Amino acid sequence: MGPPNANFKEVYAAGTRATNALEINAAVGHYGLFDFQRDGQTNTNYSAYKHASNYAVGVFMAGAGYTRQGTIDISETFASLFSSNYEKDKFERKYWTSRGWDDAHFGAWK
Repeated sequence: MGPPNANFKEVYAAGTRATNALEINAAVGHYGLFDFQRDGQTNTNYSAYKHASNYAVGVFMAGAGYTRQGTIDISETFASLFSSNYEKDKFERKYWTSRGWDDAHFGAWK
């Protein structure tokens, strides 16, 4: 699902240290540290990893203490403002974000 360097325990741990929206964006926003879909240094998009990026959002936000619904709401608001595929990818984005949150919340990445 993710690139070889994807470490979701690290994503969760980073979430536990997040204290504000800027840190969340720097971690899981577009070109963020855990945006496995995009590489800002080479300006490359790896569409095969879009699910891993959405999953990482859920994992990170669970680590940061957000509720499942709060995580979905924030993710969907961000996507509605910044994603060119907002409507097309809505179901998959919600699914993978929720799955990441569920896995983290129930202990898979703690």
